[in-house]
Amino acid sequence: MTEGTIKTSKYEIIAIFREELRKQAEIEVFVNNKSTITQLTRVDFAEFHISTTSKIPAGIKLNLFCIAIQGKSSFALR
Repeated sequence: MTEGTIKTSKYEIIAIFREELRKQAEIEVFVNNKSTITQLTRVDFAEFHISTTSKIPAGIKLNLFCIAIQGKSSFALR
């Protein structure tokens, strides 16, 4: 059985991403039912950056999965 916590505060999500960046965790990004695995390259107060060769259209909903040794976190972002 999996357990999870819903994070709605952008500050909580950014804090999680900062920790994942520090651990160099992999990020799985789903856009239009296509998946790519990448890593965070930068996280600051208001945003995060990932490295990808795929074009991500503006305003599209993203599903992100942080894959780390301690567990897996998932986020749906727009």
